[in-house]
Amino acid sequence: MGSRKISIKESELSQACDYIRSQFAAHSWWPCEQPGEAKREFNLMQGSATALNVWCEKWLNVQQCQKLEKSI
Repeated sequence: MGSRKISIKESELSQACDYIRSQFAAHSWWPCEQPGEAKREFNLMQGSATALNVWCEKWLNVQQCQKLEKSI
């Protein structure tokens, strides 16, 4: 996916992770491409805002990034 910038702050990390987990639970196809691999990487990268920003930029499309930003 890639090519969009997202800037989750450490103070928003918990909210962002909760949102992403809820999307995984609600939609088996989320985040569109290779959801199984995306979920495995999320489990490894959810520990810091910096890592989560990298994950989002890799796996989420523009609309998904916008929805995530609105949720936090």
